[in-house]
Amino acid sequence: MNQGEKVRAFVKEKTVENENVEIFYGDLLDKESLKKAVEGVDVIYHLAAIVDYLAPKDEMFKVNVIGTKNLLEVSKAKKFIYLSSTAAMGKKLKEIPANESTSCHPSDFYGQTKLDAEKLVKEAGGIVLRSVDVFGSGFTEGYDYVISGLESGTLPVVGDGKNFIQWIHIDDLIQALLLVKENGKPGEVYIVSGKEVKTLNECLELLAKYLEVEPPKRHVSKFLTKTLTNYKMFKAKIKKERPKVIPEYINKITANRSFDISKAKKELGFEPKVSYEDAAREMIEEYKKSKQQEENVTQEQSKEQG
Repeated sequence: MNQGEKVRAFVKEKTVENENVEIFYGDLLDKESLKKAVEGVDVIYHLAAIVDYLAPKDEMFKVNVIGTKNLLEVSKAKKFIYLSSTAAMGKKLKEIPANESTSCHPSDFYGQTKLDAEKLVKEAGGIVLRSVDVFGSGFTEGYDYVISGLESGTLPVVGDGKNFIQWIHIDDLIQALLLVKENGKPGEVYIVSGKEVKTLNECLELLAKYLEVEPPKRHVSKFLTKTLTNYKMFKAKIKKERPKVIPEYINKITANRSFDISKAKKELGFEPKVSYEDAAREMIEEYKKSKQQEENVTQEQSKEQG
């Protein structure tokens, strides 16, 4: 961010105040609140979406698609930048590595809403940044069940583990977003990912290395895993609990996907810097820190009750 630029955030719920950020409260489905928030704004970064696969479809469509439409209609910004997802392309890519010309066939409703929103943005002359899944500091929640399973030795490898996985570190994604503002072209789509492509086996080995445990040796079939996951989801629904793992997670971790980011490199000047090695170390450190904090809280509660 260039020195002297002012930043404004549009949020739905109460957030931590920051003296360097002007906060506007509202809702993507409330156009009046949007109008106030975008007044006098030169660049809009549209990052909001419902990513929860268990969310009601009508709610997800309203926020992800209608919300984008509303924001585009009130926007008078010089640049409108939409953060999309490679979920718009689907789990079964027509080519490896895939690029911006690869046909999109979403595998789930979330991916379909991102693709629908992309079309609206491109038609309005906005710019689409299509990102792979994010990892790194602050993004361990989605991977906690994998890390805890590795730590306890209970996590199996789903499938043969030879499928390609490509993530992006949060620092590299922020770099890409800033570069789009400077160099992105209206109506274009740019795919961004990390600097490496690794197999599922290699990713699990890296995490196990920093956990100081043995990587998983046991392999289970995708069919068996999804059958068990569906059964656990059924039990959780009866108990009115939220399941820890859902079929979409299994599809994601077993999908064979890699992406060509040469367009983003050439036109944006994007160059991912964070290695999987560094990101894995960071994630495990944060996981251990969070776990220790939880244990401290539990101990304090036990003392109070005792």
